[in-house]
Amino acid sequence: MKLTKEELQFINRTLAGNRVTGSLLPEARDQKQQTHSEIKKLLASISNSSQFSLVAKNANEQVEFPLSDLSALMEILDNNLEAPNIVEAANSSAPRSWRTCPSTPVRFRLSPQMMPFNMVSISQSGGLINTFPYQANAIQINVISRIAKLYLADPIPLFANVHSIKVASPLELAVSFAMNKTDNEKLKAFILHNYIQRKGLG
Repeated sequence: MKLTKEELQFINRTLAGNRVTGSLLPEARDQKQQTHSEIKKLLASISNSSQFSLVAKNANEQVEFPLSDLSALMEILDNNLEAPNIVEAANSSAPRSWRTCPSTPVRFRLSPQMMPFNMVSISQSGGLINTFPYQANAIQINVISRIAKLYLADPIPLFANVHSIKVASPLELAVSFAMNKTDNEKLKAFILHNYIQRKGLG
């Protein structure tokens, strides 16, 4: 199914309306260009073995448009530099965000009174924290704030609104969180970069 010119224009207008206006700083522009390049690498690697569709969601329904012509998809992506959501394919009705062991150190600070801990794995919605040298249950008890700081390669942290903290092992905490749109886009770009590296596409 090939999208009509009007359909493409509608999608592009929608994407443009969701983007933040204003000029980007050089670092942000470089990040966007890297994300766009990695999206193209990802598409090239899966194009022969995947089915593509365009999905529109709202609170009550989901509409899916099959795409047999990848040129239409590439035209859309040329106007959208946001990293994709990567989820694990599973039989479960609730898809789970793809998790990765970060290729560069990621630190998670649960409280200003605590040192930041290393993340063993991370996804778009949570991760596993190594609490060494402290016992995980002792850290869980002492967490008061629900706003945590996530440090990727950038020294400026992302802010995570923590939903739950559970003891996964004596030295590990499983954390689920959500972020605002700007920080979430940065996290998605980081996860995409790790995905590309793990798949050997970089």
